[in-house]
Amino acid sequence: MRNYNPNYISLKLKLKILKYLVITLLMIFTVLNLHAEIIYLEPVRNAEYVSINNNIIIGFDEPLLSADLNSALTVKGSKSGMIRGKVILTSDRMKLLFYPDRAFAFNETVEVKLNQVRTYSQTDNSVRYSFRTEVRKIVPDYDRILSNEIGIPPYNFQPEKSKLFSVPELQVLVSNNPSPGNLYLASFPFTVNPTEWYLLIADNTGAYSYTRPVPDRPLDYKKQPNGLLTYFTNGKYYAEDYQHNLIDSFECGNGYTTDNHEIKILNSGHVLLMSYDPQQIDMSQIVQGGDTNATVYGLIIQELDANKNVVFQWRSWDHIAITDAIHENLTAPIVDYVHGNAIEPDRDGNIMISSRHLSEITKISRATGNIIWRLGGVQNQFTFINDTLKFSYQHDIRRIANGNITLFDNGNFHSPQFSRAVEYKLDEVNKTATLVWQFRHNPDYYTFAMGSAQRLQNGNTLIGWGSISPTLTEVKPNGNIALEMRLPYPTVSYRVFRDETKLTLNVKMAMEGLYNISADKLNRKDTVRVYLRNVNSPYQIVDSAKSVVDSLNFNGNYIFYKVSAGTYYITAKHSGSIETWSKTGGETFLASSVHSYDFTNSGANAYGNNVILCGSKYCFYGGDVNQDGTIDLTDGSLIDNDVFNYRTGNIQTDLNGDGIVDVVDAFIANNNIFRSIVSRTP
Repeated sequence: MRNYNPNYISLKLKLKILKYLVITLLMIFTVLNLHAEIIYLEPVRNAEYVSINNNIIIGFDEPLLSADLNSALTVKGSKSGMIRGKVILTSDRMKLLFYPDRAFAFNETVEVKLNQVRTYSQTDNSVRYSFRTEVRKIVPDYDRILSNEIGIPPYNFQPEKSKLFSVPELQVLVSNNPSPGNLYLASFPFTVNPTEWYLLIADNTGAYSYTRPVPDRPLDYKKQPNGLLTYFTNGKYYAEDYQHNLIDSFECGNGYTTDNHEIKILNSGHVLLMSYDPQQIDMSQIVQGGDTNATVYGLIIQELDANKNVVFQWRSWDHIAITDAIHENLTAPIVDYVHGNAIEPDRDGNIMISSRHLSEITKISRATGNIIWRLGGVQNQFTFINDTLKFSYQHDIRRIANGNITLFDNGNFHSPQFSRAVEYKLDEVNKTATLVWQFRHNPDYYTFAMGSAQRLQNGNTLIGWGSISPTLTEVKPNGNIALEMRLPYPTVSYRVFRDETKLTLNVKMAMEGLYNISADKLNRKDTVRVYLRNVNSPYQIVDSAKSVVDSLNFNGNYIFYKVSAGTYYITAKHSGSIETWSKTGGETFLASSVHSYDFTNSGANAYGNNVILCGSKYCFYGGDVNQDGTIDLTDGSLIDNDVFNYRTGNIQTDLNGDGIVDVVDAFIANNNIFRSIVSRTP
């Protein structure tokens, strides 16, 4: 395969470049008329109770261009004086992170001044504001939090290590053609009687394929979209591969402890976590009879990038009033007013959280940190249709494939008390929540704490009953029970999770136009669909999946639900590149396993060596914008037309991902038109 220098432009193209020069200049002037705005601040203006270990995050509505940002930020504490630190630019260049080189002082006002930094629009984006730090650092008492939730006095949750406990038996109560796939549970005691804590993977007969004791009560054992198995124990989340090798761990930054209710690993490799944040507050200033020195627990939501930097943080103190927790005793010495228990990335890139003690689902903008809407609770913005009960003290908010949401309604304030799994159709414009499905056990089960509801591919719903026995029920859409199982009470599982994945495939790939040789990364992350095809003619598609390919590690994570064990061709289809097949003979995959494939490290890994070497990476040829398998004059014409019409944004014809369709994109396509590049297939 011939190497080439993408910066070289032949004489043949110089006239074309001159032709587009005036157009490009006009486009630049158009861009310069844009207004760059700061859309995200953390801590927010006039924030209170800020961690003394907090970083400072400033987000913009367009990328930063400044190379040297160390002098752009001035930070001064009323007690600490001038504070120096490290400035980091996020990978998308949309946020500036400031990490102080020492902690702030307790109970001080911190002033932040951002001088103007360079963006595409070159407009004034300076800012000056202040926030106030916490009075003292209080370590969360999670034993007390759990004791309050389950309604028994505080006790030591440590099991009796002098005893040797056996793995708890998982008993089948009902089995009526349940869904395939392993069940994930994490056992721990729910009363004062101690038992051993285990990670458990079982089949539908109750037989275990994997068990392992852990040193502290485990929660939230599940498989992430990237194939990693995650669970919480001993103060942090751990991640294992499919062979149960420990490969990573995750904990909150900015001096916050890590809460045990939820972890979400995103396609980008970023991680969502939560923390409970206890602060000393004079509640007598908020409610009559309030404790003058109360410990009040707020909620912190964080997003960590691949380097464990906090790139997004949301604090309930800034957005939700303590008095919204109408069922909590606000005169008590300890007030847990939010009690977050679930985070759900939404389809539009924002996030939803479930807050038990607010009886509320809250949708939050990941761009600005502002609340988009509030569903349930005293600040409810929705009209409930077909559901006069609403939900209370709920768990496990999830967005499902049909666009609806499901959750586990604990029903603490139903009369009489009962729990159920519910599905709502949300109209987020007109603010309606229509109950389209629910399951109540007959007779009713009441789960006052914990619980989960997972919609399965076949339409069944897997319900984890949390604090009671039985442990789980899988129910069909018509309400018939497909599976019911139980652990020996008082052993319970916070959630249950069914792994329906047939195959997890991590594919590394780079696109010619997007690949930046000098930085050894893609100019932006982008979506690529991968197909698995039979190795025999006519090479029919067996399954497909779509993933965002990360700009730094070139990896896309693909989850397949239909494919069986066997040998298949991998084909990758990117909107601006030629469809590329894996090497001759295909790849052999095992059932329910995790595999990797790398198009970037060898030309031989593409069928017919149909990739181009750019620097150190083999890349998919760019320019097939009409996706017909050939890079030809039709593609060139489409690009030329978009250049002429000043097209901008993330569109197919923007081959190099800089947000502008210009002569650089035309050059990439024209070069491959000259080479007569076509998709090479068996």
